[in-house]
Amino acid sequence: MSVFLCETFYEDIPTLDEVRHEISSIVGLPEIKKQLEAIVDKIIDAEKHAADGLRVVPPKPFHMVFVGSNGTGKSTVARILGKLFFLAGALPSYTVTEMQGNQKMKDAEGGVLLVNIDDEDPINPKTLKEIISTVDEGDSLIILAGTHRALNQYMKSNNELYRRFTVRLQFDDLTCGDLAMILQKKASIKGESNLIGGFELDASCSSDNIAQMIDKFAPENLRCAMNAHLLDQMLIEAKKLADRAGENTISLKDLGTGIQNGALIYKKLLNL
Repeated sequence: MSVFLCETFYEDIPTLDEVRHEISSIVGLPEIKKQLEAIVDKIIDAEKHAADGLRVVPPKPFHMVFVGSNGTGKSTVARILGKLFFLAGALPSYTVTEMQGNQKMKDAEGGVLLVNIDDEDPINPKTLKEIISTVDEGDSLIILAGTHRALNQYMKSNNELYRRFTVRLQFDDLTCGDLAMILQKKASIKGESNLIGGFELDASCSSDNIAQMIDKFAPENLRCAMNAHLLDQMLIEAKKLADRAGENTISLKDLGTGIQNGALIYKKLLNL
């Protein structure tokens, strides 16, 4: 695994109600949602204590390991955690800096540093020392993320890193039903970020029907490798079909073909 700065997310200053809505909107991950909600409850209790004139000591952010395949929500949960620890007074910033690849590490500026672990491209020694130094002396929250295989291999061979990360969250692969719900959410997004701008799903594109098509056209090994990362291409392929037919509504048939075509694209890319 190697590490490089990929992207830093800057958002409006969050409110606790907004973050609670984000947590409730997460598809799947029931155990992780419970843990996030428990942090929310602690923040609410702290606010009540402060209102009563009691001294409240901000919690110390604990560095974490996120175990799961691509597309299981690790980046989403990292952004939520950044906001929660910021609202709790434990972090000076709510930004998330996501890193991947063997390049110079960058400062997370008091927010969250999400380091994606790749078992085929190990972190260089200099970057490893910088991560350990940030854990010991910095004011950022460090999250190491990757598959079970990648993290096990990497952490076992780096004891200095292993003993500094005490919290482990498991991100299970998404079910076909989960993927169907996420696809519907993506299709309903308004504004520039809508992948099918100007188009909408036909009423026949229910979550049950979509789940059946994902199960039929996207084999399990592909779903487990990519999870929600499959869905953007599937929607784009479905939009192409509706556009060619001169329609602004994506039929269940077009969506099914889009799901099939999107799956084929990733199967070829991943040699599955």
